[in-house]
Amino acid sequence: MTKIWDPETSAKPSTAASPAIVTQSRKAVLAFYFGMLGLFTADAILTLFRGAPIGVAVFLWLFRLLPLLIFLPGLRRNTLRTYAWLSFVVLMYFTHAVVTAFVPGELFYGLIYSFLCVGLFCALLVYIRMAKKHLGVNL
Repeated sequence: MTKIWDPETSAKPSTAASPAIVTQSRKAVLAFYFGMLGLFTADAILTLFRGAPIGVAVFLWLFRLLPLLIFLPGLRRNTLRTYAWLSFVVLMYFTHAVVTAFVPGELFYGLIYSFLCVGLFCALLVYIRMAKKHLGVNL
């Protein structure tokens, strides 16, 4: 069974810097995660303003959002396994972001999308590594 760990309520480790980096990296993960959700929502709204039918815009919005929303309960429970799986899924999003950046007229969107993917992946790696070190558990 996977242990669930809450950095605010767990016992303090021997070094004072470890919980701070764990807490900050978790906040960074959540910021980049919700940033990606916000980017996809803003793009769906812009798609509506460009004249796309509402059904198409909603379908594309859900198609982008649902794979990320699957991880939301695990992020709320703060399970390390969820963070690990999210890091794999973010790599697929990064591939799509790089391809999107090379589409004519989509450079700015693709760069923001790529930045959010890279930031989320790096924050996930830092969080997983520091939380594993602090907890002493395996995934």
